[in-house]
Amino acid sequence: MSKLSNFMKITKMEITILIDLVAVAGFMLVPGSIKYPLILFLLLLSGTLASMSASIFNNIYDMDIDIKMKRTKSRSSTLNPETRNKIFLISTVMIILSFAISYTFINLLTAVFIFAGFLSYVLLYTIILKRRTSLNIVIGGIAGGFPALAGWAALTNSVSLTSLFVAFLVFMWTPTHFWNLSVNNVDDYKKSNVPMLPAVVGIKKTEFWIIVNTVILIFYSMIPLLVPQIKLGFVYIPIAVIMDIILLYYVLKPLLHDYNKKYFRSAFGLSNMYLFILLVVIILYPFL
Repeated sequence: MSKLSNFMKITKMEITILIDLVAVAGFMLVPGSIKYPLILFLLLLSGTLASMSASIFNNIYDMDIDIKMKRTKSRSSTLNPETRNKIFLISTVMIILSFAISYTFINLLTAVFIFAGFLSYVLLYTIILKRRTSLNIVIGGIAGGFPALAGWAALTNSVSLTSLFVAFLVFMWTPTHFWNLSVNNVDDYKKSNVPMLPAVVGIKKTEFWIIVNTVILIFYSMIPLLVPQIKLGFVYIPIAVIMDIILLYYVLKPLLHDYNKKYFRSAFGLSNMYLFILLVVIILYPFL
């Protein structure tokens, strides 16, 4: 059991759960979606396998820097030169199974979106961007949006304004979320030569960009008011307004408290709750 527990740590289950929620949101927005629980199960199975596989490949590629960082150095007890090849094989089998399941039992477009999410995290973010630019998490955040497209496509074999809105909502949310986290690990990023924004421009400028991104996110979250083709239900807007106000309050707290890192941690935690609540509201749309 301990080996399984250690293995699950390198699959980053917290990311996988979020990815699954985004996929369910995209799926549930399709009219009549509740009539197809088997397709939802297959979507979640293939999406979970792809997300876990992507996280493992990320850990394998980052073995050299993970060992230098307090937040990630414990991964070496599971993933190390002795176990790397075996874990690489397991991860490869997982992504192959993911594509096979989604292509065979759902449709090609869904399989493509799931695989695109995998590639954008492993290839675009981990290999190309992470060690080269402070825009790594901004551009790499596109990976979080593909599950919404996969969820919608699972029943419609198409893309809609609604699914695109949810996909870009996750994309817009990612910098606010991750920059708040990265402030608390700025020394590790400097030591590992990873150009996360606070390690490059400092904490004060990072706070400025967090506020800018959050304001853009807030305006973006209100787009359904102006575009009636984006159908999220009557509950979405009032809940989004409340969550936008709370998020902005938490994001501004570091600025008002001399950039104390504990307020960045609070903003990071609240950003998790922000997206979780909006996704739950969207998922419940068919039942309201």
